Amino acid sequence: MKQSPKQFFSTPAGKLTLAIIAMVFCWTALIVYLSTTSEGGTWFPTDADMQRVRDEIKKDTNTLATEQANQAVFDKLQDDYEDSLATFWNADRDGEPEIELRNLINDAAQRAEANLQNLGSVRPSTINNELSYADLDFTLVDEYSKVIRFFAEVEKSTPRLSWRRVEIRVEPTRARAVTGPGANRNNATAAATTTTPAQTFRTTGQVRVIKYAPAGNTSSGKTTAAAAKTGTTAKPATTAAAAKPAQQSAAAAEAAAPAEKPAEQPAADEASTNKETGK
Repeated sequence: MKQSPKQFFSTPAGKLTLAIIAMVFCWTALIVYLSTTSEGGTWFPTDADMQRVRDEIKKDTNTLATEQANQAVFDKLQDDYEDSLATFWNADRDGEPEIELRNLINDAAQRAEANLQNLGSVRPSTINNELSYADLDFTLVDEYSKVIRFFAEVEKSTPRLSWRRVEIRVEPTRARAVTGPGANRNNATAAATTTTPAQTFRTTGQVRVIKYAPAGNTSSGKTTAAAAKTGTTAKPATTAAAAKPAQQSAAAAEAAAPAEKPAEQPAADEASTNKETGK
């Protein structure tokens, strides 16, 4: 007896056949619907599609290599910065630069036996949250050998100081009259015998230190902490480690005027001195 389609699909075999037909239809619809990917490709790429993907992979590989090279440069800069932090001024180790920087310059002048006429005040400036710098001006008037010795002593300072400005000018020399047994008494009209002092040089300069203060540092640069780390006693907080006599300060004020003269002024003074001594 021949069955109708309705009767066939009501049987178990008909239901299985209907399920298989529905499954095949669903798979076909999914393949057609998803044949285009979100990137614009297909499930069945052509040779042109594969070449385009290869070009993109090559481009991304080159970009990755460039970024890795840039990262290596940045890492080296970071390593160099961290290495240089050890050479910077650390308040916990070296004390406050507003006080100790003056002591360093004054101690260098004392070791060189140089005449330090003027020592300015320390001027701090902020770079960022962790770094700042401090500048200090000085004036030194002495023989050239002592000036060079002073430079060498400053270079030995710890932490190391950097030079911002150095200017050396010849100080005008003035002959001094000599009286007594050495004077020429045979000729009453002759001038008194004179002696020329040693040539001195006026040296003005500026030194700078970079101060490193780590974030969260609450010590405020106490010198006692630096003494505990280095095993030395802290330096007293004095504005000048060795005060100059009052008469030397007056001489410094009097000698400040020649520093403002142009470079050719000392030569003119020497010429006039030679003219006087030649009489």
